[in-house]
Amino acid sequence: MIKEPKSFALAAFAAVVLGLAGCASQKEPAEQALAAIEKTFAESGAEIQKYLPERHAEVSASIASLREAMAKEKFGDVVSEAGAVQDALRRAVAESRIRHAQVKVEMESEWAELTKSMPGMIAAVDKKIAAQGARPPKGMEKDAWKATIESYDAARDSWSKAAAEITNANFEESVLAARDAKAKIAGIMETLGLKAS
Repeated sequence: MIKEPKSFALAAFAAVVLGLAGCASQKEPAEQALAAIEKTFAESGAEIQKYLPERHAEVSASIASLREAMAKEKFGDVVSEAGAVQDALRRAVAESRIRHAQVKVEMESEWAELTKSMPGMIAAVDKKIAAQGARPPKGMEKDAWKATIESYDAARDSWSKAAAEITNANFEESVLAARDAKAKIAGIMETLGLKAS
């Protein structure tokens, strides 16, 4: 009767020791798996966030879950879940690159359209401003006319800068700036009742 509790205690102790050893043996693979995932995410996370923001949020949450498991020393969980997170991250990287390429093609078409339409729009507004001089158009207050001219000048300068400085490196930013300039000038034309010449 006395031996049974002792042997039970020894067996329990052995189980605890083996459990700790098992945890310790999982620690290094868990650290390596998490480090590899974090490295890939650090390199590609910005691109994923830009082109696939929802996927970025999903992957980010999964990585946060792995970090939390790591902090709680649940190394087995990290090892077992890391593969799925790594696969999701790889897919997100590949899909964000595909989306990037699609966006570039779309923006190249948009840029071609902008270079055709903007000169006529600018010519129409320039002509109207020259014709009006300091006098506001009928139905417009002097301060509103002055603000309209200032807004137009800023948009025209933004377009000119984008057109003059566009390169492969800043292509998307330049197209976005030009798109914004066109929207502002189109709004001004509508206010003034103008059509592109």
